[in-house]
Amino acid sequence: MKTRTKKYVMTVNKDNFAEQFRLNVIRETIKFVNKHIDRKLYVKCHGRFGKNNPNLADYTSTKGVVNYTECRLKDAQRVDVYIHER
Repeated sequence: MKTRTKKYVMTVNKDNFAEQFRLNVIRETIKFVNKHIDRKLYVKCHGRFGKNNPNLADYTSTKGVVNYTECRLKDAQRVDVYIHER
């Protein structure tokens, strides 16, 4: 699968317990790796609205333009997971 960036890891559906577990495993793995390397890493989660999200109205301007880049995790239906270097 070709992605836009090599830092992308996966997309997590917030309702899926198995995917939430995988995200926790990735976070714990990065914590462990950071203890043994000089250049530190961190996990960044970026929210995505998804289809028919009721919170989308909060991000829509009066002109009808939606700000897709500022989706808070609590309002998201899906979460994109990235690993970045500090």
